[in-house]
Amino acid sequence: MIKTVKLSKFNGKLCENLYGDVCFITPDKFNDVVDLYHRVHSTMDNKNWLKFRDVFYLKDILDKGGFIVGCYIEDILVASALCEIPSGDYINYISEMDLDYDLNDIFVSGFVMVDPLYRGNSLHRILLETRIESSIKRGKKYIVTAIATENIYSINTVVNLGFEAKFQRKNEYGITRNVYIKKLDSEASKNVKDVEFTA
Repeated sequence: MIKTVKLSKFNGKLCENLYGDVCFITPDKFNDVVDLYHRVHSTMDNKNWLKFRDVFYLKDILDKGGFIVGCYIEDILVASALCEIPSGDYINYISEMDLDYDLNDIFVSGFVMVDPLYRGNSLHRILLETRIESSIKRGKKYIVTAIATENIYSINTVVNLGFEAKFQRKNEYGITRNVYIKKLDSEASKNVKDVEFTA
């Protein structure tokens, strides 16, 4: 387990004594990620915002040095996200940024999901902070992500955590996305402790 977070809302209503455990997702928990995907995807207005990843894709992420984080309430996964090595369109995005970089210095952040019953608990932010900290510990220098221009909540979350918008590009589904990058600060991470976080 990485840390415990105190949550405050269930199904949009304030509640007490609700805690979640933030942890790394291991292969024995991949089916929990798939189950969460179906719960989230079924409630989305624009289902092209979230692409399905099966257990083989998730295994490949870990095999290639990436990682997946999640938040459990008891034995139910209520939020998850991942960092993976750049591939596909992201290779082109990174090339366009004209950075002094090696691809091994960069993670791509994505596949962010929060159970609709637990929205309003800052879980997106909590998992992004966790991914930033974990990426720094792994020696990465940058995180890149792409977000649909209509997804204002996610855009606000990444901007508030220091991501910089570089340009817009359309994906294979015709969705226009902002492409963001964050330069990682190893000194800042030394001041972050694994303590209880109150949302």
